[in-house]
Amino acid sequence: MKMKTKTKEMGFTLIELLVGLGIAAFVVGAASMVTISMMRLTPQNNDWAVGLRQVQNAGYWISRDVQMSQGYIAVGTWPNDTFLTMIVPQWNDSTAQADNITFAYEFEDMLGGLKRLMRNNQTDGGGIVIAEYVSNAVANYDSGTLTFTITTTSGEIEVSKDYEAMQRFHDQ
Repeated sequence: MKMKTKTKEMGFTLIELLVGLGIAAFVVGAASMVTISMMRLTPQNNDWAVGLRQVQNAGYWISRDVQMSQGYIAVGTWPNDTFLTMIVPQWNDSTAQADNITFAYEFEDMLGGLKRLMRNNQTDGGGIVIAEYVSNAVANYDSGTLTFTITTTSGEIEVSKDYEAMQRFHDQ
């Protein structure tokens, strides 16, 4: 007796189709979750980076001027316009000596109740923006050491950093 051989069948079985669809649904679901997470986190990361950059910039400039200042540092309170005032010697090439320049760190109003921190040269009237989106600032000066905290708010993200800067020369 001769056995009948089956002809080759083309196509997939129902079980193969269901397993394939299940794997495809899992892959598409995982990819969509990653995409949604990235779309949500990117604006938050951007706000955090902006806030951190503003806080670091303020910390750099204030610390730099405190280290160079000689003796006089006056501290204001938030949200008064003048936050810090200090006298910093600057070398004058034309007279070959140091001239004392008074810098005032002052707040300007921005939209939404936030402030812009300006470094204003009280001697010649020039000024630069040090930080934006400042939502709080606290400082304390004692025996040649200035401790200060700057807080910025960008979007819904708040970034705060504490600093401590010491004068190289100060009144005892």
